[in-house]
Amino acid sequence: MPCILKGLTLPVCLTLTYNLSSRLLVDSSIDCVETGKECQLEAELDSFNKNLIIKIPITLEGEVSFADNTQSGCVTTGVHLTGT
Repeated sequence: MPCILKGLTLPVCLTLTYNLSSRLLVDSSIDCVETGKECQLEAELDSFNKNLIIKIPITLEGEVSFADNTQSGCVTTGVHLTGT
């Protein structure tokens, strides 16, 4: 019988780098937010490279399940903009 752990949440910082000249998404990353710290919504323009760097605070929600046959899995159940 599987064991399911629900209601997990994790604050993360989503960073998107968009090049204004080429109109392409150059890079994206998700970083965990350390306890006691915050990710702030911000945008910065690198005028030399024409890159727009956007940081977005979000909270990921999910659940993890473990089964008798050593199988496990995780499911993302929600993504929310962290209070800004």
